[in-house]
Amino acid sequence: MDEKYEEYLLEDAYVKINKTGDSVNNIAFACYFLFGCIIAFQYGTFKIAFGVGGLCLVMYYGTKFLLPKSSFYQYIGSVIVALFSAQFIYQMHGMFEMHFFVFIGATLLIAYQNWRLQLPNIIVVVIHHGIFAYLQYKGNAEIYFTQQTYMDLETFLFHGALATVVVLICGYWAYILERKTKREMFIKAGVLQQVNNIRHNIEFADAISQGNLAAIYTIMDDKDELGKSLLKMQASLTIAQKKDMQDKFMTLGLAQMGEILRNSSDIQSLSYEIISHMVKYLKANQGGIFILQDKESDPYLELTACYAYDRKKYLKKRIEIGEGLIGQVVLEKDTIFLTDIPHDYVHITSGLGEANPGCILIVPLKLNDEVEGALELASFNVFEKHEIELVEKLAESIASAVSATRTNENTKKLLEELKQQTEMLRSQEEEMRQNMEELAATQEEMERRQAEMEEMRIEEVTRLQNRIKELEG
Repeated sequence: MDEKYEEYLLEDAYVKINKTGDSVNNIAFACYFLFGCIIAFQYGTFKIAFGVGGLCLVMYYGTKFLLPKSSFYQYIGSVIVALFSAQFIYQMHGMFEMHFFVFIGATLLIAYQNWRLQLPNIIVVVIHHGIFAYLQYKGNAEIYFTQQTYMDLETFLFHGALATVVVLICGYWAYILERKTKREMFIKAGVLQQVNNIRHNIEFADAISQGNLAAIYTIMDDKDELGKSLLKMQASLTIAQKKDMQDKFMTLGLAQMGEILRNSSDIQSLSYEIISHMVKYLKANQGGIFILQDKESDPYLELTACYAYDRKKYLKKRIEIGEGLIGQVVLEKDTIFLTDIPHDYVHITSGLGEANPGCILIVPLKLNDEVEGALELASFNVFEKHEIELVEKLAESIASAVSATRTNENTKKLLEELKQQTEMLRSQEEEMRQNMEELAATQEEMERRQAEMEEMRIEEVTRLQNRIKELEG
């Protein structure tokens, strides 16, 4: 529980208690003053009634006016209660019943629920009784402490003891009421704290139910188990939401790339569509795709497409196998991910030119352990794990598409060569009839190979479509 909140409630309660005590004492002091004026007619003690009574009121209300934020006026009121009792005793020439005003004053002070206020009252009473009793029995008859001609020490002690007991009882009741008030305020603070916790928890639960998992929640009480459970629920839902977003990110990325790969025509256009889409989808700064050329004779990597800062880049670049990061990835057939990059590192060892990204991701385009090239992405923001996994999955599909496109291009090239040869053979038909028959046989063989390649391509595309459907499911 917040101690400051409890102190605030207790302070507010004592403001009300003091207000009640002030109201009681305002009435009591007015009655005291009027009573002194009334009894002044019996013995002609008007000077005492107006002098002492008026001085008491000036002391009380003057202190209250000068020190409005202090409780010192209450202690002055405790002294005044005793002074009024002494005034009445003197005015009535020692009438014994006037001593009971001490008890009335002690009872009035209970309203403040402060046992310490009884101390000034009893101290002044003891001093007054002691001095005035001593003076009266020493021959000063006009002191008027009591109407009895003589009061022995035993009687005086019993008189003082009984007065003290009454004051102690009043102080004890003030103490009991004070403890009761504090206990009630403690309970009230606890109840209000629980109500605030419940309201706070309801607001937080409503925010979560509306999908606001980023809502800020602070536990107001260490014993608020519901609040702790809500925080755990928020953490679990945040993790689940993040996982769901990552899954959707992966599924959508694979689906969109599948659509691009299905519409591929040649290596150049396919490369540009692939790298431009991936740079945008991953919110990278730039990217490039390198395709392996002359695999059989003198293999090397050629930059077939480069995309940076929302623009197509026209660059020519040849990288040997094992040269720089690109060549190393193709040689080792494994992904390279760098986050600690020197200022000129990209320009020296990468294939993207003079950029200074925060991270570099290079993934081999690998299908069945056969490398078709490499994909390079650079970004100011570090790629997350699921983004790297997406690129690696896409790299396999891209490799398949590159392989199929390469096969189609080779097939088209062969068909074009065959067409040229056929035209030449037709011009020499009469002279080369026998060769023509052989050429026709060769042409049939090539068409058969083309059909096989087309079937392979169709099967590969079908397999890719089925895989995408599985991922979307």
